Amino acid sequence: MARTLLDVQLARLLYPLLIELATQRELRTYSQLIDIAQARYPDDQRIQNLIPVRMGRILWVIYDFVAERDLPRLTLIIVSATDQYPGSAMWHHDCQAEQQRCFEFDWSTVDEAFDSYGHTSEKAVTPVKRISREQAKRLMSEHYAEHRQAYPTAITSLRETIIENIMNGMATEEAFQVEAALLPRSKLADA
Repeated sequence: MARTLLDVQLARLLYPLLIELATQRELRTYSQLIDIAQARYPDDQRIQNLIPVRMGRILWVIYDFVAERDLPRLTLIIVSATDQYPGSAMWHHDCQAEQQRCFEFDWSTVDEAFDSYGHTSEKAVTPVKRISREQAKRLMSEHYAEHRQAYPTAITSLRETIIENIMNGMATEEAFQVEAALLPRSKLADA
């Protein structure tokens, strides 16, 4: 799965929240996790702009960390509001057993390991030079004006995320494509 610097940055902020939920033996929906994060980080615009459709990619950073270390699949405690079940990419797991493993595991033993993993992951996806917000907005606007027909109208809801990805050094077209891939297929049809 494509990983952006923003995905890794957000995963580093969400990881401690998942640990708290696991310690409290609680399942939460994607929207509830966003609400918790927004309350915890009220001044972080990246968190304030979170929407449920982006959560899969962000949580995948955490999933990769625990999977590489054969730890309980921590991200499985975040579930869909519709069916109270983790995302379909996780259905190959015995989700209830994994959730129980999460609740019983001593997560304090891996806090520093995740911090190191997050730092290494950030370095791997960090561009040589970040660009200014104003320049990123200009690039985003120019690209959208020229290629508007190629994108669904719903892409406008991901504007801030696209700008952040461009600021982090992602090519403008790639920033649009990565975020457009998150939109449901039905919304792609209206383009």
